[in-house]
Amino acid sequence: MEVLVLTIDSEYESASKLGYKTSSYLGDFAHKFDNKIVIRWGNSRWLLDKSGNGKADFKNVLNEAAAIRRNCEKAKATKLMSLVVNVPTLWEKSVPKDVLAVVRPHEHSSGHGFSVKKGPFKVEDGTYAARYLDVTKEGAEYRVWFCGNKTMCGRRHKMECNPDEKYPCRSMWGYTFVDGISKELHNATLLAAKKIGLEFGAADVLFYKGKWYFLELNSAASLDHRVVREFFQTNLKLLIEKKFSKVQETLVPVVEVVRLPSQKN
Repeated sequence: MEVLVLTIDSEYESASKLGYKTSSYLGDFAHKFDNKIVIRWGNSRWLLDKSGNGKADFKNVLNEAAAIRRNCEKAKATKLMSLVVNVPTLWEKSVPKDVLAVVRPHEHSSGHGFSVKKGPFKVEDGTYAARYLDVTKEGAEYRVWFCGNKTMCGRRHKMECNPDEKYPCRSMWGYTFVDGISKELHNATLLAAKKIGLEFGAADVLFYKGKWYFLELNSAASLDHRVVREFFQTNLKLLIEKKFSKVQETLVPVVEVVRLPSQKN
């Protein structure tokens, strides 16, 4: 059965490295892809069902639209994760006096739109605040890639892109791959992913004062390194085989050919 990747324009170049046919648009009707497997790489666009009603998803899909949409609403996603893992304290109305907090829009990507402020201050509409955990003196930040029940870990290290900033955006830093991953972090990552509903992606995690704190999950991890690309290529294949093996055995080939729109790199 053919595997397709549905992504967003900004992630097209990265997602295409998986090796599957990739597009940011697969038409309007979900049922036309009942004979295919669709990997949603950060794209949460709903489709129409046979009757033309909205909020339909593909029959055979990895990372459902609802899960990606749930993860995009970062304050709500943080609250969900807090039920199973540690997260920084969250404020949506006001930040207490003398508390250092990171302020970000409810929906964001990378390090865009973030700032660090000391309370007291009111949290503006459309944003939320989370306690700033300073790991420059104690602890470190990690990225954990996950796919199915597999994980891989990398430790963030400082880059020269923002050396003079008092509170630099660490999501712009690079990382050094860690040889292995602790059982505690492995299990916590899978718990957080399951709570949001993501089958693959990446988690940004802080190790602070002896505990793991989850900042957020990412449903379209950048394939900016060979090791990351190979991790997802290998484990997406395993996940597809595990989840859709029975489906592939029973499907009847469809004569209709779906023409994908051309996409520039």
